[in-house]
Amino acid sequence: MISPGANSPDCEAQIREADRLRDSRQYAAAAEAYAAALAIAPLRTEIRVQYGNMLKDSGRIVEAEAAYRHALSEKPDDADLHLQLGHALKLQGKRNDAIASYRRAATLRPDNVEALKELFFAGSFDDQQQLFDRRLAAGAVEAMMALCEEIARLQQNLRRLAEKLPDIQAQTAVPLAGYDRFRRLYDVPPARAPLRPCRFVVILPTRGAALATVYAQLAAMRAQTIADWQLCVIGDDAEIRRIAERSAVSDPRIAWTDTAAGEDLAAAERRIALSLEADWLAFLAEGALLHPRALEWFAAVVTRGAASAYVTDAEAIASDGEMTRRSAPLLRQVVDFDTLLEANPFGETVAVEHAAYRAIADNLVTASIASARASLLLHLAEYSRVGHIPLPLVASDAASAAATSPAAHEAAVRAYIAAAGGRRPVLAQAPANPGAPLRIRWQPRDPAANLLVIIPTRDNGIDLSRFTESLRRHAERPEALRLLIVDNGSRDPTTLRILAALSEQPWAQVLRIDEPFNWARLNNRAAAATDAPLLVFANDDMTMLSDDWDAVLRGLLDRPEIGAVAARLLYPDDTIQSGGILFGWPGAPIHDGLYASRDEPGPARRFQVTRATAAADGAFLATRRSVFLQYGPFDEFGLPVNYSDIDYGLKLRSAGLKVLWTPSITAYHHEGKSRGLDHLDPEKHARQRAEQAVLRARWGRVLDTDPSLNPLWHQATLPYRLLSMPSEARLWRHIRLCASANPWLPDNEGADNESSA
Repeated sequence: MISPGANSPDCEAQIREADRLRDSRQYAAAAEAYAAALAIAPLRTEIRVQYGNMLKDSGRIVEAEAAYRHALSEKPDDADLHLQLGHALKLQGKRNDAIASYRRAATLRPDNVEALKELFFAGSFDDQQQLFDRRLAAGAVEAMMALCEEIARLQQNLRRLAEKLPDIQAQTAVPLAGYDRFRRLYDVPPARAPLRPCRFVVILPTRGAALATVYAQLAAMRAQTIADWQLCVIGDDAEIRRIAERSAVSDPRIAWTDTAAGEDLAAAERRIALSLEADWLAFLAEGALLHPRALEWFAAVVTRGAASAYVTDAEAIASDGEMTRRSAPLLRQVVDFDTLLEANPFGETVAVEHAAYRAIADNLVTASIASARASLLLHLAEYSRVGHIPLPLVASDAASAAATSPAAHEAAVRAYIAAAGGRRPVLAQAPANPGAPLRIRWQPRDPAANLLVIIPTRDNGIDLSRFTESLRRHAERPEALRLLIVDNGSRDPTTLRILAALSEQPWAQVLRIDEPFNWARLNNRAAAATDAPLLVFANDDMTMLSDDWDAVLRGLLDRPEIGAVAARLLYPDDTIQSGGILFGWPGAPIHDGLYASRDEPGPARRFQVTRATAAADGAFLATRRSVFLQYGPFDEFGLPVNYSDIDYGLKLRSAGLKVLWTPSITAYHHEGKSRGLDHLDPEKHARQRAEQAVLRARWGRVLDTDPSLNPLWHQATLPYRLLSMPSEARLWRHIRLCASANPWLPDNEGADNESSA
């Protein structure tokens, strides 16, 4: 039944007024006008939808959700209503519910482009695969990939053209589940010619290897596109020896060497490697197959780069008759010393300069191949000497690719720590559970150094109380923990009572600054009011989860090379809100790991290990006061709210200091709760755009470069969802950065200056 006033002149006049207010962007007033129209005609669903839209655009998201759900009770199969409900849910951070609404909208209307786009950019693996399959069925993907494959063949002679094609190449984006198809259409491209002759000796350990694997490894060596190499096969198996010696008769570049009686395979490998004449040694993981262009790429890179060793990406292969399938890509990143103390996600195939190997060979652990490789990488990475080639130059069967040896890695780390002594005051503790990284605790010179947490707040007393309580409850030394609460003009009675109670505690101080919100200024004034040696800048809407978080910070900040430390921040549903800051994504820097499960390892285990990051998130940013005095303060004029933390991190990196992210300090973060949703407020949105412009003008192309981002990841949606063929320029930019003495040193002028030789 239609309401008697549904089509009355009064109702229509009210709708016209609401439309006028909507079109002039007076969203709050428009919402009230549509509400008045609904009072006259409560059964007109289209008015309720407009009412919900205006509620959403004026920031009343929960009420908007209720309006959309009411409308859906009247029209449950309306695709656009499900789409609008999805938008409201997304704005509240209800990601899974939003995806369900978008899926329903796309099911009801398969041509609903906006719903499909939301699903794509939400980074849902299943939805991206379905969208990819649709495009594939239409022939669009294969046609575009074929075109890009042809372009790739021409790249060596047409580099300038290739650098102009990233947008075309981006159309080949493939979901991770489609990796096999991606690799069949995009093989490893040709490398640049080496700048000088370079002789490689490849060392192949074979103890316990399957005979079929040995045959495949020998065939892979014979298929190499460069000829100046030798292969040294090491083992003690009579059958493998016969295979190797039979091959050596036809190809004198191949030689067999026996291990000595009772000699560990890794010890034999070291003994033989030291006796060889070569420019570079390529140590293969057990069972590893080299891509035909592997040595070609090694030669091109090592004659241009400054690193003393290189690792590469890898993949798993399986043969089904005549068909070879590729899967489980291991897309790695810049090699990080702190990561290697906790785990080795960089693999066991390493190319190393012979002279560099000789210098550290006596320090290597040789109980196993895995421990030898971890030991080798640790000693080299201590001085940032290991580069990364972002191409799958190594393959193995699925079982070998998935195999890890935590015990071997732990043995290498403990030996390294023992040899380093006081130079590296580190304790290694057993993993929290099987397969987890080692727990590394750096020992500070002063384990009771005062640690001050600066917390700006306004009318958010309940969250503030919860956060301060959790900080003290989880601290190893609560007596050495101080809190400086910056009250930015609170009016809420409950908050004022909580602030008054905190100010009476001997470990807390309340500094009242009643002026317009300016994150940078509030923190600068608080830092100027203290002489505590260690500072933490933190938001008030968090809950600390990690025991002994303060001890972890003291140890890390005691290291002179560390400028700042960031924590792992989680949403209350245990998905990641910040796994560090990621550069190199379109637009502004983004939160790494956004929406990934807290248990998800991420590429190269990046969400489980301590590592360098582009900058520290200001929601939890720890630094030494002396460092802040030298490289601060935060920019309260040009970057008052959003990007002072990024700017500070870049200043630290410019000084050669490292910005660390660690999951050893984890907190829940109710993001945006104290400030609201910036993009729904015109003034806040304009301010954010202005700050982005300031950051871009100051740092330029530095914001486009992140050595921890493998260039094979496509930059269209959430990171680590899609693959695409990178341009040659992007490949070499990453290689050059990772091989430099300090990959994290901002290089604004030279980010794109590739070697043209």
